Amino acid sequence: MKIRIYYEDTDAGGVVYHTKYIAFCERARSEIFFQNGITFENDGFVVRDIQATFLKPAKLGDLIEVKTKIDLIKRSFVNITQKIYKDENLFFEAKIKLVFLKNWKIATIPSSYKKILERLK
Repeated sequence: MKIRIYYEDTDAGGVVYHTKYIAFCERARSEIFFQNGITFENDGFVVRDIQATFLKPAKLGDLIEVKTKIDLIKRSFVNITQKIYKDENLFFEAKIKLVFLKNWKIATIPSSYKKILERLK
């Protein structure tokens, strides 16, 4: 997913706020789910753990790309890696564990969702 950096994403010096990298990853991840029919009405995936590595600062006007890779699919969780690039340069990397919740409790990922995730892997 490509994202343009706007003024609202930056500090007064035109450098992207650190929290925005995580928001960009969330947006890209959600878009993947929506495009593949994974909805969030009474259940869904939530972030359980996140390890973020900030490598270079993105700046006002940059066009960045969020790339998402599914690393591991288990009964109730999915491990993914999301990387943010500008051109071929890596700016940010996050290793994320998503757990599946149903009625606000950790639950088994539905088989229909698992099939979609396996296909995307």
